[in-house]
Amino acid sequence: MAVDIKGYRIFIASPRGLEDERQKFFETIQEYNRIEALPVSIEFIPVGWEYTLPGRGRPQSLINEEVKICDYFVLALWDRWGTPPDKDGKGQYSSGTEEEYHVALDCIRGAKYPMRQIVVLFKSVNARQLSDPGQELQKVLDFKRGLEEEKETLFKTFEGPVDFEKILRGLLAQWRRDGEQGKTAKVQKPEPVPPSDIHRIPEKPEQDIKALTEQAKIAVKEAQKLADEGKITEAEEMFAKAVVNSGEPYAYTAYGHFLRRVGRLEQARGLYEQALEMVSKLGNENGIAASYSNLGLVYQTMGQLGKAEEVLKKSMEINERIGRLEGVANSCGNLGIVYQNKGELGKAEEMFYKVLTIERKLGRPESIANAYTNLGVIYETKSQWDRAEEMHKKSLEISDRLGQLEGVANSCGNLGVVYRRKGELNKAEEMLKKSLEISERLGWLDGMATSYGNLGLIYQTKNELDKAEEFLKKSLEINDRVGRLEGLATDYSNLGTIYQRKGELDRAEKMYKTSLEIAEKVGLLEVTATDYSNLGSVYKQRGDDRKAKEYWAQALDLFKKIGMPNEVKEVEGWLEKIKEK
Repeated sequence: MAVDIKGYRIFIASPRGLEDERQKFFETIQEYNRIEALPVSIEFIPVGWEYTLPGRGRPQSLINEEVKICDYFVLALWDRWGTPPDKDGKGQYSSGTEEEYHVALDCIRGAKYPMRQIVVLFKSVNARQLSDPGQELQKVLDFKRGLEEEKETLFKTFEGPVDFEKILRGLLAQWRRDGEQGKTAKVQKPEPVPPSDIHRIPEKPEQDIKALTEQAKIAVKEAQKLADEGKITEAEEMFAKAVVNSGEPYAYTAYGHFLRRVGRLEQARGLYEQALEMVSKLGNENGIAASYSNLGLVYQTMGQLGKAEEVLKKSMEINERIGRLEGVANSCGNLGIVYQNKGELGKAEEMFYKVLTIERKLGRPESIANAYTNLGVIYETKSQWDRAEEMHKKSLEISDRLGQLEGVANSCGNLGVVYRRKGELNKAEEMLKKSLEISERLGWLDGMATSYGNLGLIYQTKNELDKAEEFLKKSLEINDRVGRLEGLATDYSNLGTIYQRKGELDRAEKMYKTSLEIAEKVGLLEVTATDYSNLGSVYKQRGDDRKAKEYWAQALDLFKKIGMPNEVKEVEGWLEKIKEK
């Protein structure tokens, strides 16, 4: 049977030096077509100069004609600007890549062209290059700064081919959904960055700053100010100059914080390691403990939980030896989250109570509220709903008293989850809507995604499946846009449940397996166990007891490891019925 396929052309422009990324561009689109796009009758067609030349006429003109018939335009830049498109170098544009970009701009502004969106991707450069950029890189930086000021074009920074692929897949997912939903509007201006997403740097990173030179102090302070103002390009240049010119551990740490906040984890890890080496030579125990703590946060975010635990323990041991309570609390809290992600709930609970004791002694109410929240989540995982409710209410009371709106939104959301699991759906919906309203007011994307997802589960419980699907897709869209893998895994899993309830078993299986792939990659044991359990039920509905048994056995092992007794009992019951049969 003939199938109508919607085709969308994507042009990639780049100067020399990005050959690996160009190859990844073509390979990723081909794979995405096969797995995600073609099954929903959509195909993305990669276009670049490789498929344009040779031909008759001015070479750049031939490339420009290809740009004009494309739906999307991706510009990739690194440390080169490129060569002039005209032989005499006297043309309007200083490089062929620049000319292609301006042709794409004309297309997106003109109604007769199909161009829908322009995206610019910058490959990160090291601190030494940034501090003394040279003519080619300076042109790239000036262009990036211009995009930042104009706010007309979406741009992101990536660390290498793997990161480039991740960003490209996110774009393809968005464009695929637009194609499925029939969205044809041009997207010229990116969404504004909400205040909570501006990459703020702590004013006093955990580091001894007494030895900091005056020059480095001034440079770091200026970089932090620029970052607070959302001038990310200028901020990074200033951080790089502080690192290269001063060579101070504090400058390396501050730059690492900046890179961690903007998601460039490998570079942040490298800077923290350099800071650790420096403070170790100086015998600065405060600095050593802080560097281990910073490395722990990076490893935790990267999903390398074993390494995170190792360095956080080192940080805690040093802080305990020198009697630095603030550092002990910080290390214990981060260790608690690591243990929670590993499914070691007893250890996590012990760490969070230790944090609570220290923070009470220090008299820091915001940190006390955070400790209560973490304990509440532990009791949720253990299905101890009354204790979870008690913890979240204590956290809410403190955040409300402090006027800390993000904390209020978070606690309301957590209480909504607890009330849903207790069967008090109206109270749950009320709390979650309050959380969503505050998150939207703050522009807090993580909070919005979580609230949409949890409201979707409320409507699922009420058997309002279409409404549940609508809210879960809103959550998925935000999580996809910000690259929040934990949220993506949860949304895919919950959508699988919706489709299973609707009797669409193939769609349900696809959602569960997508969720499982992400959850296993990131180390989300509870989501992984739930996906195994749900896949078992899908195969049971199909009459395939053998596969159902396989998946349920895997789910049972994980639920036991995590310590979720209700789920263990449920899966054991299912397996017993298969055995009896």
